[in-house]
Amino acid sequence: MKNGRYEEERTICWYLNDQLHREDGPAVEWEDGTRQWWINGKRHREGSPAIEHANGTKQWWINGERHREDGPAVERVNGSKQWWINGKYHREDGPAVEYADGSKDWYLNDIELSEEEFNQWLMKKKLNEKLNEQLKPKPTQKRSKI
Repeated sequence: MKNGRYEEERTICWYLNDQLHREDGPAVEWEDGTRQWWINGKRHREGSPAIEHANGTKQWWINGERHREDGPAVERVNGSKQWWINGKYHREDGPAVEYADGSKDWYLNDIELSEEEFNQWLMKKKLNEKLNEQLKPKPTQKRSKI
């Protein structure tokens, strides 16, 4: 059973109970400078990318799934971007994939939509939010005696 630091072919790896694991830095460091964060055998890092490739590409992972709520979960050095939530392509405010050549793909919960289908969904979402806001109970004012 592996525990601790091991030098392997072109990498340095940290293990706990035979699983890649390190809490105070990357669990895998490649010879080329690529670094990967793992906890209990799953790619995981909160607040920063769990994979930092030597070429500048970055990937955010939580509990073994690509995941990022405040931006793209994959940022490639060529400029392409991918939005993932809980291991699924997902973005509610634009295309979930933006390619370096300018082309785009739209996904909601890993289901691919055309741009037209996405825009219809977005319009319905905004109308529903507006309707729900208007249907909220209004605060009542107590009348006071003069």
